Amino acid sequence: MKVKIIDMDHKGNGIGKIDNKVIFIPKSVAGDYVDIDIYKENKKYNIGKINKIVDKSDLRINAVCPYYEVCGGCNISNLNYADQLEFKKNKVINVFKKYLNLDINPNIIGSKREYGYRNKITYHNDACLGLIGEFDGIVDIDKCLLVSDKVNELYSEIKKLDLLLVKLITIRECNNGLILIVDGKLDIDNLKTYCIEIVVNNKTVYQKEAGYIKIGNLEYKVSPKSFFQINTSNISNLYDEIIKYGEFTNEDKVIDLYCGVGSISLYIAKYVKSVLGIEIIPEAIKNAKENAKINQIENAQFICGDVSKLIDDNIDCDTSIVDPPRVGLDRHTIDVINKKKINKLIYVSCDAMTLVRDIKLLNNYKLENISVIDMFPETHHCESITVLERR
Repeated sequence: MKVKIIDMDHKGNGIGKIDNKVIFIPKSVAGDYVDIDIYKENKKYNIGKINKIVDKSDLRINAVCPYYEVCGGCNISNLNYADQLEFKKNKVINVFKKYLNLDINPNIIGSKREYGYRNKITYHNDACLGLIGEFDGIVDIDKCLLVSDKVNELYSEIKKLDLLLVKLITIRECNNGLILIVDGKLDIDNLKTYCIEIVVNNKTVYQKEAGYIKIGNLEYKVSPKSFFQINTSNISNLYDEIIKYGEFTNEDKVIDLYCGVGSISLYIAKYVKSVLGIEIIPEAIKNAKENAKINQIENAQFICGDVSKLIDDNIDCDTSIVDPPRVGLDRHTIDVINKKKINKLIYVSCDAMTLVRDIKLLNNYKLENISVIDMFPETHHCESITVLERR
């Protein structure tokens, strides 16, 4: 069956209609006229799969990656980069309008790199070691364009080994080398020359040196489990926006919730009186404290624990920065923030849908500014920084 793509949803899927029923079609672009099969039927909508592009949109370009049509990693590589940024900006605008009835015009900052930007990638093993497919199974690839040549070289060497007992392979790239994380059983002897650290089933079995990532003038130690922004080349742009919007003074006390390895806390430390970071992952807090010492920063403190449980006793600040996981803030944390007299809340989000949900619940705050930062080129994902002022 043939259908005209009339729009794109917030996940980058094309939207069409047949007999007044909405069809979401991955890898299609607004303006395409495509021949499709129905891949999955639902009561309110269907999901389609392209057989042939009958008439291509003026927006469509040929994706550089040979696996684009079948791989589930990238989903808007058929747009040029300027159009990708426009798509992401409009996505955030539309979500704010639909769910908050707010008209916004966010600043958007592109990535310094369109490809080779990811500092972490996970490969799944099921008949082959590769990436999760757009529709079914695992896609067997030779290389991924979103990671560096070093990562692809290590991946190629791993594929030569016996992978029967391997479930997952994760490679993290630091400035000083690669960290290999294995879930399962793997002969690592021939891989040591490619790595600075190898972790098998949560146990470090080889370490030449600890991994470090540099942002601006600061150096961060990163453990295998710790969260770190994926796009190393664009992190400074993200954090500089926080500094711009924070308008910090040397009298400000700041709390950084979900602080990870302390990357934001330490980046802003020289602009404020004090900063307290809270994070649930023990390895991350250990790294954060080490990072403060490495960078000779004395006005940053870190606590390990669940933000929702620690927030009652530890919030005493002028500004709070929150950088939660994709699921957003829990209701208790929102309630405490509403009750505490925090003048400014800077919300770093990787999901516009959970962001607007949380803003709606943060009813003691009003929106002041928002920027969209592209940390994930070739995908529908984007990072945003929202500034909320207390009413």
